[in-house]
Amino acid sequence: MTMYVVSIVVAIGLLVFLIFKGVNMIPASLIASLAAILLSGIDLWKGLLQGYGLTMGNYVKNFFLIFFLSALFGAIMSDSGAASKIASTLVDKIGENSVILVLLVVTLILSYGGIMTYLVAFTLYPIAVILFKEADIPIKLFPATILGIAATICMTTLPGSPQIQNIMPTQYFHTNIYAGPVIGVVCGIYVFIANYIYLKHSKNKCKKNGEHFIALDPTAGTKVRDDKMNFWVAILPIVVMLGMIFILKNKVDANFSVVIAMFTANVLALILFYRQLGNRISKTIETGTHNGINALMTTSAVVAFGGVATMSSQFTNIVKTISNSHSNIYIISMLVVSIASGISGSASGGIGIWLNSFGLQLTTMNLNFGALHRLAVMSSGWTGCSPFSSGPVVASSIAHVKLKDSYPYIFVTCVINPFIAMVIGYFMFSIGIV
Repeated sequence: MTMYVVSIVVAIGLLVFLIFKGVNMIPASLIASLAAILLSGIDLWKGLLQGYGLTMGNYVKNFFLIFFLSALFGAIMSDSGAASKIASTLVDKIGENSVILVLLVVTLILSYGGIMTYLVAFTLYPIAVILFKEADIPIKLFPATILGIAATICMTTLPGSPQIQNIMPTQYFHTNIYAGPVIGVVCGIYVFIANYIYLKHSKNKCKKNGEHFIALDPTAGTKVRDDKMNFWVAILPIVVMLGMIFILKNKVDANFSVVIAMFTANVLALILFYRQLGNRISKTIETGTHNGINALMTTSAVVAFGGVATMSSQFTNIVKTISNSHSNIYIISMLVVSIASGISGSASGGIGIWLNSFGLQLTTMNLNFGALHRLAVMSSGWTGCSPFSSGPVVASSIAHVKLKDSYPYIFVTCVINPFIAMVIGYFMFSIGIV
């Protein structure tokens, strides 16, 4: 068992090293998996075929449609100008002096509507450039503002979120995406308020230090709003999708309900925004397909590494030892998800490793699966936003900001405040509030 632990620690260390060196997640996970296979004495072909390949294949099979449809929906909303219309209308209602609040609210709407995190960043950046310029806010705050909602409460905390992290546990525990509703709502409100206060403080501190807006990207778009599109038409596909997910709750499989809702939203969006998309429809579909497949394969590669790490009979003995102990299984699960997400740089990857490792064993226990679902998913976000994870890297790249300049703010909005929320959530569960 000692050799097995050493082999996994070495493999994980190699994975972290490769990611820090900028190696793509797919080859990095494959190299780390090979190290785990060779060091732990697993049959090479069995490890590659069953541990890595089969695990990746199962993940792709289960979540391909969700990744594809959500990415396609994001591309349609972005290219049609619908996302921009939603944002510009909120600017008019809330006021241009409340730029941070506007972006937080817009991100909340788009992310809770199912649009992937990095697509939200792509969509809102052209708007943010102009708003940040008018308010004289350094653009380095943009990544923390977007991720502070999209990669926190909309990804892991709020009940009903159609994001993949909130869907994965339903496959094992037969819960739905509304699991742990009170914990999710209370903790979500906390993160929103805490991040808003912190970002406003950061904006004022930058101003006090003499920092101003600098146009790092002169090619950024200058159009903030589209007066030809009606706001209610722009937001209708999101409303329909959220409504269908709620209506189908407990009626069909949670995964299937999200697929049905997203498919309907995509069809409705294509019909409503056909004129705006014009001859760019094929390009929009191509963009959505590419984005969805890229995100799916990156995440499935992380989960595949977990498949290799857990295929040894020695791992089974470790699972049995943990299961038969008197330790708090909720805390153990939260720790496992947190560590796995941090190592892989992926919230969904961390949840996948946990579920592949402990999911079937957990289903045999007498647990509050609604609470376990919510607490575990919340545990994935704060470590899943590490410096080498895709969220901070992509958002900073979009804003043309160096990661060393943007990450200190991301660390507070995506790591510290979500960690505090996770602790609050466990405390609520411990006193019987779920």
